[in-house]
Amino acid sequence: MKAVKELLDFLFKKEQETIYLGGKKGQFDNYNQLAEEIKSYMNDITVGFGLPTLINPKPDIFYEDNPSYPASRHLFKISEYTHEKYHTVWASYVSIPNPGTGTKKLTNCFLVAEIERNLKIIAKMGIAPDTRQWKFYGGDEDKSLRLHNLGTPVKIERYVEPTDEWSLEEYFKDK
Repeated sequence: MKAVKELLDFLFKKEQETIYLGGKKGQFDNYNQLAEEIKSYMNDITVGFGLPTLINPKPDIFYEDNPSYPASRHLFKISEYTHEKYHTVWASYVSIPNPGTGTKKLTNCFLVAEIERNLKIIAKMGIAPDTRQWKFYGGDEDKSLRLHNLGTPVKIERYVEPTDEWSLEEYFKDK
């Protein structure tokens, strides 16, 4: 789990830098380079952090002279599962990118597995706002890679407690 946490910390730092560069005029190429680097840690093009590679710079109105540096996502917990196809899958529960200072809500879950000796994000789940249920948003479409199908975790590490009631309930579940 240590390697999964290190991967996510690394990607979240890259995500912060990419978001920052995306708001600065003249940083188009640097933004795209970082967005592509982040995508190289995804096993499927449908999984991502919402940082598209851009074909052209945005119009000047979208840029700031001195954008504020974004906050890092919160990593709430990682649950380890035994999986038939991937052998081990880690469910990593995280916040939105650039969360507000007092906001600590579970919003995404990235499933991580080892692919050809490298850790990759293989699927992304998110909270459906109308139902407060986990919804598949991209990645490996294998139905066994849904949070409700992963079974009982082998191990759980908790890092940061969320602040809203629903997220806190999810945080303490053995999943």
